[in-house]
Amino acid sequence: MQNITKLQVEQKQSLKQKLALNEMLSHGIRSLGKNLLWLASAQFSGRVVRLGASVITARLLTPEIFGQVAIVLTLFELICTPTRRITSAALIRMNDADFSDNLASANSINFASCITAFVLMSLISLPLAYYYQDSQLILPILFVASSYLLLPFGMLYATVNLRNNNMRKVASANLWQTIGDGVLTAVLALSGFGIWAIIIPKVVMVFVWIYIHKTATPLPVFTQATSIARVKALLNFSVPVSLSDLINTLRQSIDYLVIGYFMGVEALGVYFFAYNVSLGVSLGLVQSFGTAFYSHLCSDNDDLSVQSAQQKYRNSVIAITAIAAPIIILQTSLAPLYVPFVYGEQWLSTDALAVFIFLCLSGLVRPMAEAASQLLLANGHSRLNFNLNIAITALLTLVISIASQFDLTTVALSVMVTYLIIMPWLCWYSSRISFSQSTVKHS
Repeated sequence: MQNITKLQVEQKQSLKQKLALNEMLSHGIRSLGKNLLWLASAQFSGRVVRLGASVITARLLTPEIFGQVAIVLTLFELICTPTRRITSAALIRMNDADFSDNLASANSINFASCITAFVLMSLISLPLAYYYQDSQLILPILFVASSYLLLPFGMLYATVNLRNNNMRKVASANLWQTIGDGVLTAVLALSGFGIWAIIIPKVVMVFVWIYIHKTATPLPVFTQATSIARVKALLNFSVPVSLSDLINTLRQSIDYLVIGYFMGVEALGVYFFAYNVSLGVSLGLVQSFGTAFYSHLCSDNDDLSVQSAQQKYRNSVIAITAIAAPIIILQTSLAPLYVPFVYGEQWLSTDALAVFIFLCLSGLVRPMAEAASQLLLANGHSRLNFNLNIAITALLTLVISIASQFDLTTVALSVMVTYLIIMPWLCWYSSRISFSQSTVKHS
């Protein structure tokens, strides 16, 4: 009789644990879903406006101008990426007291890194223009570089919103920045501004991003002055994260760099056009997912078992894939109909349509790469994340370099096949590494 009673008690305890686990997972998924909904809806709305702008620019600008834009914006992204989370990655994980103590030091790091980025991009403009034998690249590069000097005025406010999981504010900033960019690009393109139609909005809309993040977002009091010790502590955590972000961006941009090197500015312009039109919406979803997912993984993980954390990760990956896949499949299916109709017949004389389709299909597994990267970073495996991205970037460089000896269609096909093979493996491997110990580590 006692054994039966003991068994009943154990069963009840097991049932309570399972119910508690399910409730925790359900709450976590709802929280991520809510945050992702805000970010994804903002990205989608903004991308619709940007799509309208791309229709206008595709009909007014030449592939050569698109190639120039690709060079300028790729350089900007590569230099800007390490500054984005140079302090926020560490600050988001801190408790309230440590957060306030480190704000002054973080602010100093933000200004120093952005000024360095401005100087670096300005210096690179000259040899880059010499290499492409195009002096018209210098002024657009210098103008876009000036936006680095604006970013520190909003970076701490953006960190506060991310730390508080205020994705509604983050989404609003992204939305209005993207909408403003698209509308201003269309107006300037119709006014005959050429390459400047795409370049000018990139700087002007930074003011909108800063304003929205600062509105109704008070900063905590800086309780401690800037100190070398705190600067070192912040950089010890954030530099590996920033380097991982840089390599991730390099991986995503390596096709631009290799195509520009081997095939010239005009071929780069065709590829840049096809890439942005085909992956614009899906990459917007992926970026939104990455923004929400890191904060999601860093919150409440101390209370999760390995099993529940693994389930949390798996459900999140399934959710973003289920959202992105129908959009990508629909885009691919309708591409032969709407690409020539919407963007103009002149793109049919290039490889744009085939490139468009293959790049679209590569987007099916891109959310897996983002999920894997954020999982490794959230669990303290920033060095491993960096090494994995280095290896994948090297592989892509080799594949695209070989494919560039043929044509753009071969390049896009090679990119698609590589992504379809590597990204699911990366997602599985990151999960295996992060959840292989008895507890989920946070360092």
